[in-house]
Amino acid sequence: MPSLAPLVRILKSSEGFISGEEIAGSLEVSRASVWKRIKKLRSMGFEINACTNKGYRLISLPDTPSSEVLSSVLNTSFIGKKIEYHSLITSTNERAMILGRTGAPSGTVVTADRQSAGRARGGGIWSSPPGNNLYLSVVVKPPVALHRACEIADLAVSSLKMSVYNFFPEHNFRISDYGLWCGQKKLGGVLCEVCGEIGRIYHMAVGIGLNVSHFESDTKSDSLFSLTGKMLSRAELTADLLENLEAQYLKWNTND
Repeated sequence: MPSLAPLVRILKSSEGFISGEEIAGSLEVSRASVWKRIKKLRSMGFEINACTNKGYRLISLPDTPSSEVLSSVLNTSFIGKKIEYHSLITSTNERAMILGRTGAPSGTVVTADRQSAGRARGGGIWSSPPGNNLYLSVVVKPPVALHRACEIADLAVSSLKMSVYNFFPEHNFRISDYGLWCGQKKLGGVLCEVCGEIGRIYHMAVGIGLNVSHFESDTKSDSLFSLTGKMLSRAELTADLLENLEAQYLKWNTND
């Protein structure tokens, strides 16, 4: 089946119902083809209303950031063209470093529902329960010297802040030590790991974690849900984050 991303973009951009005829015209396919694609999206967890004489309306996106779902919603040129999703993994960064070392292209994404040994800055452990949070790593191969790896980390945490702000512009988010904070509570953070030599980076794993609905009350962490009372799709958050990261990365690379 052809990419579902164009159909998802049409549905997301429509404020209400959009007719099958209009969708078919935009995609240059038959209405029967539109219906088959709608059925496929529904089987993936997209909630789509259909109404006679009105058409289709997207109600919600799936929560799980699987490769199939992300591929259907991402609007990027290189990040996410290859995606690995794991229901359980030791660490997305660990896997991304392996992929970078074995020839995976820049922009390869690793996402997971749960990590058994999620990594945090300073050698710590990032709590990674299933079904609650965002855990992802992106393989990048920037053509710069090793000492400039921190610039990529800056791009990543800035992209994280931008994406969260896109959904919750009424809140005051701030960045500190590559972490995303609201008040005195930490919501997420960035951990970059690098393979290279002084004059050159071979590959990097840009790891990003975000507490979407999980938090531990006895720590300084918090979640978006406990902060705002709104539950977001992890897949939608991931897609927005990857699109922001790519835009920032391409701008940085062009200005270099």
